[in-house]
Amino acid sequence: MRQDRSIEAYLDDYGKVTIHVSHRFYHGKVESFYLKNSKGVHSDCVIRSVVDHTNYTQYDCIIPAELDLGLEYIVVDNHGFQAPLQIRFIVRTRMFDETYAYNGTDLGNTYHPTGTKFAVWAPTAHRVECSIIKHGEEKVYPMKRSDKGVYRLHVEEDLKNSTYTYLVHVNDEIHEATDPYAISCTSNGSRSAILDSEDFVALSNSELPVFEHPVDAILYEISVRDMTSSSTSGNKKNGKYEGLIERNTKNNGRATGFDYIRLLGVTHVQLMPVYDFATIDEDYPNRQYNWGYDPLNYFCPEGSYSSNPNHPLTRVNELRKVVNAFHEVGIRVNLDLVLNHHYDLSKANLNLIVPFYYFRYHENGSLSNGSFCGNDTDSCRMMMRKYMIDNVKMWINCYGVDGFRFDLMGILDVDTMNEITKESKKLKPDCMVYGEGWNLPTYLTEENKACISNNAKMPDVGHFNDYFRDAIKGKSSENESYAKGYCTGDGDLAYNVASSFCGNVKSTNAVRIFQEPSQSINYVECHDNQTCWDKIKDCCKEDTREIRIKKHKMCIASVMFAQGVPFLHAGQEFCRTKLGYHNTYNIPDSINQMDWDRMIRYEDVVQYTRTCIILRKKFEAFRLRSALEIDEKVSFDYLDANILVVTIHHNESKWNCKGMKIVLNPFGVDRHLHFDEKCTLLLDENGLVKKLVSSQDIQIKAHSLLVCAIM
Repeated sequence: MRQDRSIEAYLDDYGKVTIHVSHRFYHGKVESFYLKNSKGVHSDCVIRSVVDHTNYTQYDCIIPAELDLGLEYIVVDNHGFQAPLQIRFIVRTRMFDETYAYNGTDLGNTYHPTGTKFAVWAPTAHRVECSIIKHGEEKVYPMKRSDKGVYRLHVEEDLKNSTYTYLVHVNDEIHEATDPYAISCTSNGSRSAILDSEDFVALSNSELPVFEHPVDAILYEISVRDMTSSSTSGNKKNGKYEGLIERNTKNNGRATGFDYIRLLGVTHVQLMPVYDFATIDEDYPNRQYNWGYDPLNYFCPEGSYSSNPNHPLTRVNELRKVVNAFHEVGIRVNLDLVLNHHYDLSKANLNLIVPFYYFRYHENGSLSNGSFCGNDTDSCRMMMRKYMIDNVKMWINCYGVDGFRFDLMGILDVDTMNEITKESKKLKPDCMVYGEGWNLPTYLTEENKACISNNAKMPDVGHFNDYFRDAIKGKSSENESYAKGYCTGDGDLAYNVASSFCGNVKSTNAVRIFQEPSQSINYVECHDNQTCWDKIKDCCKEDTREIRIKKHKMCIASVMFAQGVPFLHAGQEFCRTKLGYHNTYNIPDSINQMDWDRMIRYEDVVQYTRTCIILRKKFEAFRLRSALEIDEKVSFDYLDANILVVTIHHNESKWNCKGMKIVLNPFGVDRHLHFDEKCTLLLDENGLVKKLVSSQDIQIKAHSLLVCAIM
C-alpha cells in the first residue's frame, strides 16, 4: 500500500472489499468498518478474515453486492480513518461484463455541423467531463451517465477541427485521457480531434485484381520511413506518407520506392505500424528512430509520417492517399497491428478511463507480461474484444485496407481472432488475417491462446511459419546465428524442407503443422532478427560473395515456390543488410533505411526475384488451394546425397504441362539428374531460362534451385 495512507480499500468482487490498514496506525488493528456513498447511504462491512503482512494488515470484508458503481464510496474504520473505495478487480468478473458490456456503435465522437455527440464507456467512474478546445478557448462540459456506464454529451454548436480530452473521476483521482475511439489526434497523441468526414480524401474506386485465395498473395513488408529516408531513394519527402507514394523517384536512373514496388510484382504491401505510436517526438521526428511497436493511440494514424503532425485531418488524409495510391496500381494494403500491449499503462487512455479492465492480470494482482513489454491486453474481456474488432473495422471502413498482420498474436485468444476474422470478412470477403502465432507466457490457458499449436481452431487465420524459416536458412535467434539451414548448407534438413514445401499440411511422410496451406505464411526474413543476407554471412563465413548470393537466391526461391503464402521483407531481394544487427527497432536510419545502391549492385538478385514472382503467379501448381489437393498431388524424392526433388502433379492445360518439379541442390558440386518424365527447364540459378528444351536429363548447378515443367 502507499506509504502516505493509513487505509486503502479495494472493490475486488461483488459483495467483497479488501482493506489494507497500515501498521503505522494502531499497529493495523481495526475492529470494524462501514461503507458510505455520496448520497449519504451507509452500511456495515462484515470482516471475514484478517491477514498480517510486513507493513499492513489485510481485512477481507463482505458488503452489499448491489453497489451502484456510478457513485463515490468511502470506507471508514472505528478509529475514524477514511479511504475512498477503489474499484479494482471487480471489473474482471463475468458479472461485470454481463452487467456493463456495451454493444453500441456510437463510442467516440459523432460530428455534425449543428452539434457533436460524445460517448465514452466508463462504468467505474463517478463523474466524467469533456474538455474541449475550440479556436484556442477551452470549455469543460459535464457528461451524463447513461445505460451500461456510457457517459454522453451533446454540444450543440459546430466543433469542426476542435480537440478534446476526457476528465475521468475514478478511484479518488482525476485522469485526463484521450478518446480511445477518436480517429485522429494532435501532435504526440496529446488531444483527440473532431473531424468532418466530408473533408476526407475520397477512397479510390479503382478495381483491384481478382484475389480468390490467400495463397495467391505475395506479401511485401515495408516501413514508411525505411523506404523513403535514404539519400539514395530519390524521394523529396523523406520518411513521410507522401514520400512513400512519390512517383518517378530514381537512383542512378533506376526506379525506387513506390515505382519499384509496383514493378516488383507483389500483390500486397504490409505496412509496418502506421497507427499512432509513442517513442517518436512527432514535432522533431528525425531525433529518434522506432519501428512503431509501441502503441499509443490505436485508432489514430502515426503523426511522425505526416507533413503536419499537429493538424489531425492531414495525417488521416495522407494515409488514405497511401492506400489509394497502391490500390490504383493493383496492389492491396495490409496493416501491421500491435493490439497485444500498450507502450505505457500510465499513458494508456483505456487504462486511465477504466483502470484494471483492459489489461491482463495474474491471480496475485500483478500484470501479465507475455509480450515482454510490461503488459498484455486482455482480449477475453468483452469490451476489449469489442475494441479490437471495432479497430479493424475502422481501418477497413475509413481507409479501405485489405488485411491485417497481428503482432505477437499468441497474446490474444482464439475466440477474439475468430471474431476479428469473421467481422473483417463481412466488410471485405478477401480480407487477409494472419500474425505471429508464437506461444508466449501470457496469463491465458494454453488451449485459448491464438498460437500456432491452436491453428485448427482458427481455420481462416494465418501464422508466420518459423519451422519453414529455420529449415530453409537456419535458426534465427542471436545465439544461433551460426546454425545453418538446408539452403545455407545443412543437407541433413532435406526432410524438414520437404515438409515446408507443402506448407506443412501434408498428412503423410512430412511434418504437419497446419490444416490448410492458407495458414502457412512462408518467410526467411522479416523486420525481426538478422536479414537473410546477414544470416548467410554469419553461418557461411567460409563462402565467397558469389556463393552467398547463390544461397540467398535459393532462400528467396524457396519462399516463392513453396505451398502456402509467400512473404518478403523489403530489400531482401537485393541482399539487404543491417550490418548483422538482430533487433533494429530503435537503431538509426543509417542501419534501417533501404540502401537503393544495393538494388543496383544486386540487380541480378532483383531480377531473379521478379522472375520467381512471375512464375508463381503464372502456374497454379505453386498455389494449391487445399491440404487435400497437396496430399494428392505433391510428392518428394531425395536423390544423390539429399538433393531434394519436389514433384507437383497438377495438370495445367493452359500451359500444356502436367505439373512442376522443383529441385534443390544445397551442395558445392553440380549434379546430373535423370527423370522418368520429360521436363522443360523454366528457371535456373540465373533466372528465367530463355531457350526451352524438353529432356529427361537435367543438370543442376551447385547451390541452386531449378523449376521444371513436366511435359
